[in-house]
Amino acid sequence: MMNPSSRVTIHMAASLDGFIARRDGNVDWMETSDEFAHGDIMDPEFVEVFLKTIDCYVMGSRTYQTALGFEPKGLGWSYGDKPTFVLTTRDLPQIRESVEFYSGDLA
Repeated sequence: MMNPSSRVTIHMAASLDGFIARRDGNVDWMETSDEFAHGDIMDPEFVEVFLKTIDCYVMGSRTYQTALGFEPKGLGWSYGDKPTFVLTTRDLPQIRESVEFYSGDLA
């Protein structure tokens, strides 16, 4: 049954060939600052308002593994306490109670 008040917004990055990772599997581009070319910056207030609209995160195992590497680099856990669903068939470390792993038929 559809709920007319439900809404899904997808915030996703992909290259022109349809992949998120580089050819070598690297997703190091995720480690960006809020500063861009020509002195443009990402407004922290805009980011805060945008992040409050997110109810949960869904990601693959490589994205999750990259996110795990942010904390040791001093970048923190980007997803806060929001439920985070990792789609994978691999056995990965669960570093937060808000992280759940799924594989197989998601229906």
